[in-house]
Amino acid sequence: MTVPVSALSSTLGQWATGPRQAGATDPSGGFGSMLSDAIGGLEHTQDVAAQQARALATGQTQDVSSVVAAVQEASLSMQLAAQVRNKAVEAYTEIFHTQI
Repeated sequence: MTVPVSALSSTLGQWATGPRQAGATDPSGGFGSMLSDAIGGLEHTQDVAAQQARALATGQTQDVSSVVAAVQEASLSMQLAAQVRNKAVEAYTEIFHTQI
């Protein structure tokens, strides 16, 4: 099953861009805001990796190590997003099957 990056964007951008500062959380934004920020960061990481790979392929840059680092960061961010999604689906399924 493939999930478009835009569907994950609002969930994982925060983890892709790094932890927030203590006290930088907005209590009025809530969980939905955090998810939006997280997916936005994931999408940004994917875009940066694609731009750097394109620049390397077209000969606009010769710095292979920075391109590899950006692509690896994007890959790890996507793997994290997939694992978080899987855990959320598992939790939902477990709650759904709980008998009251």
